[in-house]
Amino acid sequence: MKIRDIKFEDMDEVYDLLNQLKFVETSQVDKVQAWKEYNTEGLVIEHEGKIVGYGALVVESKIRGYKSAQIEDVVIDESYRGNSWGELLIEKLCDRAEELNVYRISLFCNKDLVPFYNKNGFEINNVVMKKFLTS
Repeated sequence: MKIRDIKFEDMDEVYDLLNQLKFVETSQVDKVQAWKEYNTEGLVIEHEGKIVGYGALVVESKIRGYKSAQIEDVVIDESYRGNSWGELLIEKLCDRAEELNVYRISLFCNKDLVPFYNKNGFEINNVVMKKFLTS
């Protein structure tokens, strides 16, 4: 098992993994264009030639000169859960944030995942509100 930066060639397997979180129809996605516009620090877990985990760190430069980040789309293939690979992926995403001089990392998760993220150093802070602009 190794954790590495995502490559264009990983996109199909990453799309399949992300569909374990929430199904999104991607057959019409222009993957070349999506890759060109991808502006996220993405990491994958590769095991025996297969992508079995993915997580993203979205870094934002603030107007007052500092950077914050958000962890998104963390998923471990259902067949590989329970191996602590999710914890390793979170650790590597946090390491990447430190390398990029990020001062704060945020994330959104389902209530049932709060204990997992607490165990990995995250605390509940504030309330999240959303407005979806497209269906």
